[in-house]
Amino acid sequence: MTSTDAFALKNSELNAFLYADVGTELNGSVLTMLSVLARLGQDPWAEAARLTTLPKGAAIDVLTQTIREMPLGSRALAETIATASRLLLLLPVQVQSPGQSIRAAVTASAVPIAFLCAFLLMGLGISMTSAPEAPAGAAMPVAQAIDHTATNMPK
Repeated sequence: MTSTDAFALKNSELNAFLYADVGTELNGSVLTMLSVLARLGQDPWAEAARLTTLPKGAAIDVLTQTIREMPLGSRALAETIATASRLLLLLPVQVQSPGQSIRAAVTASAVPIAFLCAFLLMGLGISMTSAPEAPAGAAMPVAQAIDHTATNMPK
């Protein structure tokens, strides 16, 4: 029997996180992280994968805010930071080599620099085309001096 993509998520490294108990809803149902993310209109696997890339503190903050948006019982809501910390431990650790980290940083910084250069070149091009040019051989007019000492008083 051949394996298809339909079964690819069955053994996902994110399943422990996605199927973990978040708390009990007001109606008595147990809520999983998969349900939480789906109710918020997010792709659960994509969001779980994104959380693995965040620093621990940021990931806990995101999870805490996400959990607080659910209709959970008062005890579950009071324990959102502890629940977020517990859930974070269920995510796979994403280990990057120093080379991957450097490449990621260079790639991330190259895009804003490219946009900055493009805007500077556009600005330079616009300023060069809109500035009036003096005809060859003609001198620019000299500013006229104003005598502020003279007073024009009616007689």
